[in-house]
Amino acid sequence: MKKSFLFLFLFILGCASDYNKVIEATESAYYGQNYDSAIPKIRELYEGSSNKDKLLFLMEAGMIFHTKGDYVTSNKVFKEAEEISDNIKVSMTRSGLSFILSDNESNYTGEDFERVMIKFYIANNYLLQGDTNNAKIYFRRLDFELKEMRFLAAEYRQNNAARLIDAYVSESLGRYNDARVQYKNMEQLIGKSQNLIADRYLLAAKEGDSGDKSRYGAGRSSLQAYNRSMQRTSPENEKLSEVIIIHEAGKSAIKMSRGKLIQDEYFAVALRGAVEGGLRAKGAGASLAGAIAALSVAENPIPIYKERDPKGSLPKKYYINGVDVGYSDIMNNYSETAMNNFNENYKALITKNLTSLAVKVVAAVIASEAMARAIESGGRGKNNDLVSSLIRVAAGAAAGIAVSQTIAPDLRCWRTIPANFQVKRVLLAPGEYDFKVESPGSVVTNAPKKIVVEEGKPLFVSVRSYSN
Repeated sequence: MKKSFLFLFLFILGCASDYNKVIEATESAYYGQNYDSAIPKIRELYEGSSNKDKLLFLMEAGMIFHTKGDYVTSNKVFKEAEEISDNIKVSMTRSGLSFILSDNESNYTGEDFERVMIKFYIANNYLLQGDTNNAKIYFRRLDFELKEMRFLAAEYRQNNAARLIDAYVSESLGRYNDARVQYKNMEQLIGKSQNLIADRYLLAAKEGDSGDKSRYGAGRSSLQAYNRSMQRTSPENEKLSEVIIIHEAGKSAIKMSRGKLIQDEYFAVALRGAVEGGLRAKGAGASLAGAIAALSVAENPIPIYKERDPKGSLPKKYYINGVDVGYSDIMNNYSETAMNNFNENYKALITKNLTSLAVKVVAAVIASEAMARAIESGGRGKNNDLVSSLIRVAAGAAAGIAVSQTIAPDLRCWRTIPANFQVKRVLLAPGEYDFKVESPGSVVTNAPKKIVVEEGKPLFVSVRSYSN
């Protein structure tokens, strides 16, 4: 009996895995721009993983190929992730983070805003290949997801970078009504910023809508239009083409431990009460002290998102042929979305999962009571009341320690994604230009040194930066 309990104890100790350690080598190669090393590492993780982690590894792999500039392979990977995520359709938050052994044993489902992000990357990969038609197909699918989320989720989950770029793509395809709808959606979500007013003015100019040109006329001066000599010119000049910079800045916020469960008074008191009630109802009150004492070493099972690259996430400035064309706007802050989504529901998550966690503790203690009785019977009547009490306290402590290992926080999260998405639109005459990103203190990857602007064709430029 003692041997079997020890085996179970050691087995439970080995259940939880730390995603930070699992992804460490891949992430180090990725942020070191050693993509040829990161790719086989993430492939090995994917091929060696169970189904529960495949979605997450695909998301990480899609980002690595995207940042490398291999947009074709990135889309193959992201489409596989899209198929899995579309079949799940249940967010981790809505499923309640139920504690069955360890959260690390449950399927990684992703959140709804992450499933939108997968489609966003597929659309962007098409744009970076010059394929606006297929990009538009994915923006349409993405828009359907965003509409659904508006009825089910808080506004902060909306992806305004996707809406803005969708509007630009729609304009380039002559689908002006689609663009207008996205601008109106953004006005409802973020208000009428100066740049959004400028976008509405340019749309009106393209359509020849004198009413909207008058209504949004204050935005005309904010439009940045340049001739071949990089001197300001009229934004209504039909010979100008659009350069849209999509800047992925910073490293995303990541999940970290909140510390010991006992340090959170709300959680600790609530759990102690639930465990005590359950044990007394089962007649196992003698093991209560040991079980509660052992639980003091347990980590809080609900992690917390924390920022890790605030400096690298700041807006960036751009130079074209040495001319300062200004900063990009942060249109979607993935880190803030992830933190708000997870952290604001902390107490609700505790309440929702307290019963299942207490049941786990009580079940383990009941099992330890059985072990204690077996030890006592093996003593052939030599045990006195003090020894019996000590055996039960020790058994309760062993159960508490074992359960403590099973409620370690699930630290799995999308670690290669940027902290935010910034967008900048500039109107340029056709030609070749020098391009530079001003990003002091940050590593800038895959930003072109030169851009070639073609007449009548939008140019989408991808930039990735972060601090190391």
